Amino acid sequence: MFRQLWFAMMATSVSQWTAQVTYGWLALTLTDSARFVGIVSFMSGLPFLIIALPAGVYIDRLDRRMILLVCQAAAATLGVLMAVVVLLDLVQPWHLLAAAFLNGSFLSILNPTMQSVIPAIVGKDGLTNSVGLMSAGQNMTRIVGPSLAGVIIGFSSTGFAFLLTAATLLLAFYLITGVRVPSRASTVTTRGWQAAFSGLQIIWGRGDLRVLFVLACLPPVLIFPYIQFLNIFARDILEIGAQGLGVLTAASGVGAVVGSLMMASRTFRHGDGLRQIRIIVVYALGVIGIAFSTSLWLTLPLLVMGGVLGGTYMSTNNALLQLRIEDDVRGRVMATYMMTFGLLPLGALPMGLVADVVGIQWAVALGSLVCLTMVLTIAWRSSSLRTI
Repeated sequence: MFRQLWFAMMATSVSQWTAQVTYGWLALTLTDSARFVGIVSFMSGLPFLIIALPAGVYIDRLDRRMILLVCQAAAATLGVLMAVVVLLDLVQPWHLLAAAFLNGSFLSILNPTMQSVIPAIVGKDGLTNSVGLMSAGQNMTRIVGPSLAGVIIGFSSTGFAFLLTAATLLLAFYLITGVRVPSRASTVTTRGWQAAFSGLQIIWGRGDLRVLFVLACLPPVLIFPYIQFLNIFARDILEIGAQGLGVLTAASGVGAVVGSLMMASRTFRHGDGLRQIRIIVVYALGVIGIAFSTSLWLTLPLLVMGGVLGGTYMSTNNALLQLRIEDDVRGRVMATYMMTFGLLPLGALPMGLVADVVGIQWAVALGSLVCLTMVLTIAWRSSSLRTI
């Protein structure tokens, strides 16, 4: 059962990474503006803030398998519609904004639902390895999705790349039809806004969950958005075009797969909280190196290293949180936690605005420096971090 869920996740993730590259490249082609690339990314991340929280309540109440099927079918339909407007040469910048928001809306429900299903299928004993394998699979698609998108865009058009997103989502839909998710009694007793924010209240009421949540928020806002701007690095700094963009994103994905697999094979022990701090310090310094590199042969190993560190960091954070919560609140907590994944495209907006003023290289470097400063401050002041 887990194997089928894993392949469904892989297909969904290939679609989303392909879509991310396709939206970014199309935005750059239509407007030639780093700011608009950031705005499109912002629109895809906005649903993680306004939809993920209330969605968590329904994930704990409703049939999780049905939620997955509905979201995958809706996202596949969106992919077909985008392919049609691009292939008919009808696409306008506002189409990208609307489609990015809708795609982000489906993803903001899909991700926490998938995460909440894993423990129900494998149990707590298999949770650490399963989270690591799911994360490794998602990061593997960072190689496959962008690489396919780069090849398709380079040799045909973004319209066919959108068709690929629809096809992989339909494959995921088919796979999920064969997954049986164990039923459980709902413990959601509150309604309205109080219910929507209950996941955040659970996290904020415990010091260990709170510090893990904050540490999960900072890199997606301040460091990870450099991934959204690899199209600018590919076109303007390294001068390697759309196919080269696939190579850059794939290099980062290779490292992320390695990092996730390393996490899946390790045993968690006391001191992992401070280990997370050490990882993010090295990661921030590596991304600064990526920002100022003008050599493809220097950028590629730095991207691999960054992928290893970023993959290890986020996978470990996810597993540490999952191990500390019970299944009856998992939907709400994971929906709240998944907001951190939406912060990556949200962080792309201010980075894009800064890039228009000082250039993309300084914008990426400044984000890493700010994150480094804040993480070190947390390490110095947080007593809860030392208990993890």
